[in-house]
Amino acid sequence: MDSQTEAEKKELEQKILSKRQQIEFEKTSMDLTLEFSAENRENPDVMEEAKNFDDPAENVLAESDSKSLKKAEQELAELVEKLSRYNRD
Repeated sequence: MDSQTEAEKKELEQKILSKRQQIEFEKTSMDLTLEFSAENRENPDVMEEAKNFDDPAENVLAESDSKSLKKAEQELAELVEKLSRYNRD
């Protein structure tokens, strides 16, 4: 393996590590949002919160958060596949 290929492989490994950390952070953030959503609704201060009081906890998560997580997971899969191809060659 030449030095350029080795450098590209190392860069891919770093990107994979970074993407895994991003996904873990986003999952933890979403889990905490769900976990504490009920607590945050115990004493609604405004009418909007009172109106949504009985909504399921999943509704607290923004759709963009879910899309962002799915996109990051897809990007991770692509990076892992690319690294796998380097390892096969």
